[in-house]
Amino acid sequence: MQSIEVEAKSLEEAILIACEKLHTSKDKMHVEVLEEPSGKLMSLFSNKKARIRASMMAVSQQSDSDAIDTLKEILETIVSGIYPKASVKIKKEYDETVLNIIGDGSGIFIGKKGQTLEAFQYLINKIRLSKFKNAPHITVDSESYRSRHIASLVSLAKRLSEKAKKRGGPVTTNPLTPGDRRIIHMTLKKDSELTTWSKGDGNLKKVIIAPRQS
Repeated sequence: MQSIEVEAKSLEEAILIACEKLHTSKDKMHVEVLEEPSGKLMSLFSNKKARIRASMMAVSQQSDSDAIDTLKEILETIVSGIYPKASVKIKKEYDETVLNIIGDGSGIFIGKKGQTLEAFQYLINKIRLSKFKNAPHITVDSESYRSRHIASLVSLAKRLSEKAKKRGGPVTTNPLTPGDRRIIHMTLKKDSELTTWSKGDGNLKKVIIAPRQS
């Protein structure tokens, strides 16, 4: 079972970072508090931070499969109302569960800068969280739009990782969406020389890529 240790200013921040690194939600993680941060008064005299160990909880693969099939059918019903011959296929890509919309090739399901895809993905994941909390996050794609976008993010992650190693210090991406940040983290998570974390407020945050301290 994959396990990571995270250090942050507070327990809440450490848990959020762990969620992002494991690409999951708090209710699907087992969290062990290794060290609690200093209290507000003591924090004036101490830099003691919160440190946790987080790991994924075991889930039923069969129930996940059933949930994904149901979500596929829901999305297929929606898109067929726009284009009657549209269909949806399930595939795996970069550890992501992808519902791929097959349409007429016009880009109708993509929209400007992928906004229509984002709307479909938001809706499907709202349904997932409401009805199938243990099911994995769903990515919605069409005409390989996200595949091309993911490939560009993987290339970016690799370029920045080499830059961080040569510099011997951290490098930073532009502000990214949660999905884009997830790709950066996943691309570099097996590189033992590096560590990554997100920084910023709101939905758009930067990813910091830095050499791992020995």
